[in-house]
Amino acid sequence: KAIRIINKYGAERGETGLPKFLPGINILFGLIGENKKTHEHNMRWLKHIIDQKLLIRRINVREVVVFPGTLIAKECGDKFVKKNKKFYWKWRNEIRQKIDFPMLKRIAPVGTTMTKLRTEVYDGNTTFARQVGTYPLIVGIKGRLGLDRWINIKVKGHMLRSLIGEVI
Repeated sequence: KAIRIINKYGAERGETGLPKFLPGINILFGLIGENKKTHEHNMRWLKHIIDQKLLIRRINVREVVVFPGTLIAKECGDKFVKKNKKFYWKWRNEIRQKIDFPMLKRIAPVGTTMTKLRTEVYDGNTTFARQVGTYPLIVGIKGRLGLDRWINIKVKGHMLRSLIGEVI
């Protein structure tokens, strides 16, 4: 319900080319009682979000860290973290492939114009840039552009968690 409410107001595209305001989801692996059905349940709800044509900006997938004195430390320690460790990367990858990737294509389809990106770093012959904001999308642009410049781009493609852009 919260995602639907935020989408009602935030899914509209703003002047930067992206939706104005989108929710994020945090998934913690290793919580008390977790098992394979927990992941199936998570995937069912995430797929429901996709099927309902709702938008989410990001899904953080993390393993629980057990701190002394917390409820989880007292109840079970790292029992469920250890028990499901072998599934963590598989479950995380399934979320990335089946949910994050199609969602990224919805948020920034090929052809989308994005404005006000700041060039930040090189990796080989690629310059990476992003808009100012909370959890901004990373855009890789072929070539070594000057750093600390403001540019506009057109989305040319998608990586698993980032975009491929071309300066316009």
